[in-house]
Amino acid sequence: MPRALEVAIREAVGKRGVSVLVIPGDIALQPASDAPPVKAAGLLPAAPVVTPRKQDLDELAALLNGKSRVTILCGSGCQGAHNELLALGECLKAPMVHTMRGKEYVEWENPYDVGMTGLIGFSSGYYAMLDCDVLLMLGTDFPYRQFYPQGAGTHIAQVDIRAEQIGRRAAVDLAVVGDVRSTIEALLPLLKQKTDGTHLAQAQQHYARARKDLDDLAVGTAGKGLIHPQQIAKAISDHAANDAVFSCDVGLPTVWAARYLAMNGKRRLLGSFWHGSMANALAQAIGAQAAFPGRQWFPSRAMAGSRC
Repeated sequence: MPRALEVAIREAVGKRGVSVLVIPGDIALQPASDAPPVKAAGLLPAAPVVTPRKQDLDELAALLNGKSRVTILCGSGCQGAHNELLALGECLKAPMVHTMRGKEYVEWENPYDVGMTGLIGFSSGYYAMLDCDVLLMLGTDFPYRQFYPQGAGTHIAQVDIRAEQIGRRAAVDLAVVGDVRSTIEALLPLLKQKTDGTHLAQAQQHYARARKDLDDLAVGTAGKGLIHPQQIAKAISDHAANDAVFSCDVGLPTVWAARYLAMNGKRRLLGSFWHGSMANALAQAIGAQAAFPGRQWFPSRAMAGSRC
């Protein structure tokens, strides 16, 4: 059991996912065997730095330089690449759409971010992805195919450190294997600075309207005795610590978290966004408190926001 647990932890950390150990009942009832202490260096491997080959970078640069309207879709693989994303957005004059798992790494202090896409996303993010010549996917395995461009006129390029993820959701014209940060660093010198910001400005204006409509829903109803969940979620965000850890269950708590919890580069937002597991928020909050005992944390089921 100690060895199996060590392998499961390494698998989860190394692949940024979830490991499941299945133990027969008769085995679970047996005494645990003695095992030497685990060496942390082998248990928590650092993520590799993977730079694409020059041919792939040249092809990607040619695609981006040759098209005027580029939209970037950012997922959780953009962690640690915030400055590089801003430089890329400025060079390409490209709006950025983020996934739910990419929210905490992309949206903060980012003038190119135009909201989320998907079932609980913003109309601005949806249309920014549909109305483009090139969709550049960075570190994302966004699963909902109906939200990808469907026409033959849009080219899709996907960058991911996991080759098996590329092309799973939408047919791609160019597949690039590499981590997002080092890929952008190697790509930027090959790109031409775009001067036409029409596509970006249109997406930003759409996002401003969509954001205002959502914020209007978070205003209290004075005199009517009603409290909207949007109002509670925004109040939590406004008053939480700068490094607070939020966790949300599936369903509406995820909707309110996606739309009203503001990220700043220090806050964390945890959920079962890949798996849709129910009743995950409290367990994740307990884990967050164990790992970071000095940080404020908010587990949410009905988005009541009480600090446990």
